[in-house]
Amino acid sequence: MDLNKIEEIKKHIKKVYSTYARPFVVGFSGGKDSTATLQMVWEAISEIPKKERTNDIYVICTDTLVETPYIITYINDTLEKISKSAKSQKLPISVHKLTPLLEKSFWVNLIGKGYPAPSQQFRWCTERLKINPANRFIAEQVSKSKEVTVVLGARSAESTSRQQVLNKKKRDALGLSKHQTLPEAYVYTPIEKLTTDEVWTYLLSNKCAWGGNNRDLAAIYQNADDGECPMVVDKSTPSCGNSRFGCWVCTLVEKDTTMQNLIDSGEEWMTPLFEFREMLSETQTPSKKPTYRNHKRRDGQAGIVKDGTRLSYGPYKLKWRKTFLRNLLSAQKQIQDEKPEIRFSAISIDELEIIRQIWRKEEHDWQDSVPAIYKEVYGEDYPRTTEDGVVFTNDDHQLLEKHCENEMQLDLIARLIDLERSMEGMTRRAGIINKINRIFNEEWRPEKEIQEELKIQEINK
Repeated sequence: MDLNKIEEIKKHIKKVYSTYARPFVVGFSGGKDSTATLQMVWEAISEIPKKERTNDIYVICTDTLVETPYIITYINDTLEKISKSAKSQKLPISVHKLTPLLEKSFWVNLIGKGYPAPSQQFRWCTERLKINPANRFIAEQVSKSKEVTVVLGARSAESTSRQQVLNKKKRDALGLSKHQTLPEAYVYTPIEKLTTDEVWTYLLSNKCAWGGNNRDLAAIYQNADDGECPMVVDKSTPSCGNSRFGCWVCTLVEKDTTMQNLIDSGEEWMTPLFEFREMLSETQTPSKKPTYRNHKRRDGQAGIVKDGTRLSYGPYKLKWRKTFLRNLLSAQKQIQDEKPEIRFSAISIDELEIIRQIWRKEEHDWQDSVPAIYKEVYGEDYPRTTEDGVVFTNDDHQLLEKHCENEMQLDLIARLIDLERSMEGMTRRAGIINKINRIFNEEWRPEKEIQEELKIQEINK
């Protein structure tokens, strides 16, 4: 490897840092590219006289809350070392671990609202779990400093699509490009011209700046596809599927060879997570969508493809969301019992409570299923008691079910009863007629009836 190449990169980092009076926001995922980028920034800034280190450097790492547990332990340990070493070396570097808003978390969307498992056609997870947390932090720094430099470990050699994205960007005199959505943020990719071999050679031939061991990082990549989950700040970044530094529940790829390799290499305790991920992946099979998903969208209307020939299925049916929650909690408990030292948590109580409220208010879950499922799995009472204004019980639901011909009729009547209950006792019931009309204007025909109508329309074309 040409050592002058690394020295030129570090020299350029110093020039960018010194030229612009704005902080660095360094994206760190724990993978090889972001590690190499941060290490070069660290080494470059260390060579600048202390009195000239006037720009803050924020190291940001986004925890999606569904990170591979084997990896998140490594990342947390690394972030702690970075923070301590920066203080001891008196560098203007601080660590910031970011997370999505709980109401936007993976489980609140998938189990709570019924969003289907992410696919290449509907990659709803990336923006909510990765882009938004990073952009919120960057926007906060922009509001304080007017401008920021976002430093990323993106490389042209990652993929052809990534190379095309980097080549299209307009650059300033020092090679920085405007952020896609944040006009006062400038993106800097110092290692974009390095090859994968050059990144590894640099990491393994240089001492880790914060006291870690880059050979531990190399060991993580052993026997796996050489892919990592980059720091994501825009939609041009490739997905993290099939990567050690991605989400354990990712369904953007057909097979999760990474988790399978971890299990095969001795991490058998991850098997429940692998099986859960496979279950979610199964729901993406086109022929099985009618089984798992509603024929109504979340807006209450039937989802129909553009050509009008068939249904486009909406969110997961509530009964399957309950199954997902039961299986997720079971996997969590099994790992907690078998591997207590890693203190694993797949889903938080706060997320469970948000899911509970969504089910109670949007799905009219009179059974109050979340506490019941929790007790079924853990053998103990659900740790929250919340007064949500829903007075109906499982017995009421069963009674109503006896008098309804189908699920659509059951849902309609439950909606109307809950609406009346919410307006009870009000001296002014303004707007109740409009609310009733909105309910009736939703699609209430059974799926079979809609399918038959679509067939007739197709024949008559």
